[in-house]
Amino acid sequence: MISAIRLSARLSAILMLLVMVACSSHPVVRTEEEFARVPAGETLYVVPFLTVMVPQAVREEIFDRFVDVLSEKGVTSRYDVVILKQELERIEPEWLENHYVVVGELFAYVEESGCCNTTIRSRSRIRLFQPGQKEAVMVMEYPREIFFDHDYSTIDKQRRLLARDIAEQLADYLLKTLSAA
Repeated sequence: MISAIRLSARLSAILMLLVMVACSSHPVVRTEEEFARVPAGETLYVVPFLTVMVPQAVREEIFDRFVDVLSEKGVTSRYDVVILKQELERIEPEWLENHYVVVGELFAYVEESGCCNTTIRSRSRIRLFQPGQKEAVMVMEYPREIFFDHDYSTIDKQRRLLARDIAEQLADYLLKTLSAA
């Protein structure tokens, strides 16, 4: 009897792991012909992420972690990173056209909960603008979906994990793209 319970618990854990792996995804990066490597010593301006119907804890964690990862991975030794306090709409277009600017968006956030499990879906995007360009020269999109059983986790824990994953993936792929141009 006890071994059957242990076997059932192990099978449930393996099934949960398979579901989590199946729900994982990778950012899709698109660069324009005008995209060029950002020279060392330049300043990257990071605009606060635009969010639409995203829980406050998630949006704060994503932006804070995104900036932390940029610092941890050494972007600050190659570039100066300045966090702008105003939203994109309040920045003069002429100013944007003369600077390296990173803009992020979090959207399509949906939580679907049942009696025993929850699915969270979200989409995120970052765009890089370079001097002399009116349109973004690099766009990265990251759709994300997680599924969890309420017996093994909580919504708050999964929100934090989702936010960290999104922030780390976006920052990692941004750094790879900046250095690979």
